[in-house]
Parts: sequence; C-alpha cells; structure tokens
Amino acid sequence: MQTIYLSRRNLLSLLSKLDRQLDGQETELTLVKYRSMSENFQQSMDACKVVAVENKEYYEALGRNPGDIHPLDVPVCQDKDSY
Repeated sequence: MQTIYLSRRNLLSLLSKLDRQLDGQETELTLVKYRSMSENFQQSMDACKVVAVENKEYYEALGRNPGDIHPLDVPVCQDKDSY
C-alpha cells in the first residue's frame, strides 16, 4: 500500500480550495506532494497528486450517498461524532 503524508496545513489548503471554488474563484483543487527530505514522513513514491473534489460530484460518480461509509472502509474512530 502506498503512503502519502498530509499535514493539517495540506488538508486545510485543500478545503480552502473547495471553498474558493464554491465562491466562484479559479482554483486547480490540487495539492502536489514530492518525496520529503524528512526521514520520518517519507512518501512511498517520488511524487503524487491529491485532488480535492466536492462530495456531491465524487459520491454521485460512485452511485452512493455522501454519508454512507463503504463496507470495505473501516472507520479509524468508532465515535461517529468525531468523523
């Protein structure tokens, strides 16, 4: 399995891009990560692209509701209020 490390700042950046798109601003909605110099957080590939997509667009393409968790996905936290 490949590993991609995203910091809080990376995740907030993606969320900000989605918000800006909703406001009609131009944004690529993409975060590009390259192999890190950090020994602790090495990506398992030389580069990867993370693309932010709105729930509606993403889940409609999958043919399911945004709130449903796929049966193969195991929640990290069992407390549903923490999702």
